[in-house]
Amino acid sequence: MRRFIRISTVAIGIICTLVLGAGTVLSNALPSKFSVSKTGCEGLSVYGVTLNSYRSNSAGSKTGGKLMLGNIVPIKDVQINIKENEKVVPCGNPFGIKMFTKGVMVVKTDKIIADKKVYNPARDSGIEIGDVITHINSQPVSYTEDLPIKVNESKGKPIVLTIVRDNKVISKTILPVDTGNSCYKIGVWVRDSSAGIGTMTFYHPKSSAFGGLGHGICDVDTGNLLPMSQGEVTGAQIESVTRARSGCAGTLNGHHCDNGCRGYVISNCQSGVFGYLDSAPVSNAPIAVAYKQQVKTGKAQIVTTVDNGSPKYYDIEIESINYNERAKTKNLVIRITDKELLDETNGIVQGMSGSPIIQDNRLVGAVTHVFVNEPQRGYGIFAENMIEDFNEENKKIEKSAA
Repeated sequence: MRRFIRISTVAIGIICTLVLGAGTVLSNALPSKFSVSKTGCEGLSVYGVTLNSYRSNSAGSKTGGKLMLGNIVPIKDVQINIKENEKVVPCGNPFGIKMFTKGVMVVKTDKIIADKKVYNPARDSGIEIGDVITHINSQPVSYTEDLPIKVNESKGKPIVLTIVRDNKVISKTILPVDTGNSCYKIGVWVRDSSAGIGTMTFYHPKSSAFGGLGHGICDVDTGNLLPMSQGEVTGAQIESVTRARSGCAGTLNGHHCDNGCRGYVISNCQSGVFGYLDSAPVSNAPIAVAYKQQVKTGKAQIVTTVDNGSPKYYDIEIESINYNERAKTKNLVIRITDKELLDETNGIVQGMSGSPIIQDNRLVGAVTHVFVNEPQRGYGIFAENMIEDFNEENKKIEKSAA
């Protein structure tokens, strides 16, 4: 009997440890907030975890709930946002983007040779690649041309640079170097703009708002998110495709054009670019935006344009889903299965970022990245994340304008 009790005690201890361990893993893997409509939990069941203690309130309100494993083991408390289900038009059309930064971004610091001596004033003053110079001696710097003009105005006297670094404003004092003929330099290479082509994800008919790319636009040299002061949307036309191959990402080759959608960009953030259009970019009917808990593994489609024609639907497979809130733009792992698209591109290529992902007649996400060594596979972002970020960015704009 004693032996049986000992064995039972050990077995119960092991089971409890496994259950607690599983609970910890699930708690870390699941987000701390979910959105639902006011009519119900919208299938809030992920990884075998269901929501208990949910009370439906009016749209726009927040309430609490508890995630339970098998309705027995509590996993974590979560915030429930109750809101009306969004409906948007899935796009898949190419569009051009022209962006100007808030200030000028440092992409390189360089040495200066003067009087047979070597100087590096920018580096020695603590200037770093990725810094954004917004002012010199309290005077605004908006374009690359502004920098040499204002440096020369110093006549070699120390100047104070106002810099944005990691969302913090700091000041650096730097002594320009006379390179001869009263030409002064501080040893930095800067950029004030960026342009490219991407794929539009959604259009909101009631507000004329749009979202695209599924990830932010980063500087090609620094890898940092470009801080935007203004941006323009133009039409774009795809001319050809450079097919993807293992180890080398393919590309949609195209150019900006006068035809197609036009508008402006209000935000360049981690989950994409957002703004407003003068007119609808496509004639598709609006569909619901899926809550993240409604997305499932299995068959789906993407909408994209890989020639000079209209957007087309292509078959894909959603292989896995990541609910971790730190994986902002890598929520889905997808695989291209459509023979026509594989014949054309051999998988996901640059320029397809933002292509809408459709499942069960809902917008569930957008393509964001390609696996370079296996271009038939890549990442996608939850459409819900893009909508939430757009709403947040729009609130910031409205608040600053008030």
